[in-house]
Amino acid sequence: MALPKLNNTPYYDVTIPSTGVKTRYRPYLVKEEKVLLIAGESEDQHAMSEAMLNVICDCVEGVDKYKLTTFDIQYLFLQLRAKSVGETSKLTFKCGNTKCDVSNEVTVQLSDINVEVPEDKKNKIELSEDMTIELKYPTYESVINDKIMRHAESGAEMMYQTVMLSLDALQVKDERMIFTEEPIEDVIEFIGNLSTVQFNKLTDFTNSIPELKKEIEYTCEKCQHKNKVTIEGTADFFL
Repeated sequence: MALPKLNNTPYYDVTIPSTGVKTRYRPYLVKEEKVLLIAGESEDQHAMSEAMLNVICDCVEGVDKYKLTTFDIQYLFLQLRAKSVGETSKLTFKCGNTKCDVSNEVTVQLSDINVEVPEDKKNKIELSEDMTIELKYPTYESVINDKIMRHAESGAEMMYQTVMLSLDALQVKDERMIFTEEPIEDVIEFIGNLSTVQFNKLTDFTNSIPELKKEIEYTCEKCQHKNKVTIEGTADFFL
């Protein structure tokens, strides 16, 4: 006699932050949690990122892994984490009082953490009277698999490459060119020839890319020092 298959997994509604599209998701199962645990124990950031992306695609209906943005992944994984493990997460923070330095365990309500996406994203940057660049939010898949991003050793490298991954199209008078359809050498040369003022307009966009962020206030259990910390991304909630 074959073992029965369990079909009592609940589904929940969720909205994709970058598109506003509504869909459903289920909690991750033991087989998917195993993937996350193995990746977490490896302490390999790329393996953790790939595991997170694959689990999300398994658990969320109708998503395209090549179109989800970085903040889509952050938000969706947090929803999965809440329904799969628990609505709260216990995080450990070191007291900011230099004379204390005690580690405090703080319980965070996951439903309080959100991604704020501006309704009117200013993604069209005017470089001159007859030239406009259109930018896009980089996809998570493009970021984690970009060789330069994976091996970047400085903030400047990451900033420059984030701009490269955000390039969408260039409008010159009546001609519209798609950056992905142009030789990469030409794109690199084009960006390299921008003025500092023009490039800063592009980084203003990339610096405003939405992300998972939560400010937490707590009082040290030993010295009663009032602390304020900001958590960003999903690393703290990976397991």
